Amino acid sequence: MRKISIIITILLSIFSIGCKKTHCPAFPVEFANAYFPYSKNQELKFTNSQQEIRGFIIRSAENSGSWSYEWNCNCECVATSSFEMYLKSDSSGVDYWLDGLIGIYGKEGDPIDVIHISFGILSSECLTKTLEIEEPVLITEISKYLEDTIIIEKENNKIIKRVVIVKEKGLVSYTTADGEEWKLVE
Repeated sequence: MRKISIIITILLSIFSIGCKKTHCPAFPVEFANAYFPYSKNQELKFTNSQQEIRGFIIRSAENSGSWSYEWNCNCECVATSSFEMYLKSDSSGVDYWLDGLIGIYGKEGDPIDVIHISFGILSSECLTKTLEIEEPVLITEISKYLEDTIIIEKENNKIIKRVVIVKEKGLVSYTTADGEEWKLVE
């Protein structure tokens, strides 16, 4: 029994030597509010050239908190801001679900040089854009280096082929596959 105790003690000592955590940062709230300024149950209305109106309801809006990996993990971190909104059947009988996500990759204190933005429509189509920042910055300073207007498009999508996000306003327009642009009613 004593041998087993000694072996366990040695193994625990070996594994605990050099043990460190990987700390992952929270998504900066001010950055999330600048591009996805939404709250649960908020309604966003969009209109087209025929003055039709579509009202989307924000189902969820979340920012990731800080967290850590244990046991010598040299793992990559991701901090995210996301929202999901839906439009129950429009005049064409189509349900629209729009999911937006901003992902920033890197550990706490590490400079960030890539931001990934994506929008998913009906969980089947995805518009994505990766923004590379010329000079890496800390996660707390990242909003200073982004464009005021972010356009994401993909021509061959079957439902939505383009979205426009404006700083301090959020999603201001989207264009459907048939070329119809829907603009945010302010």
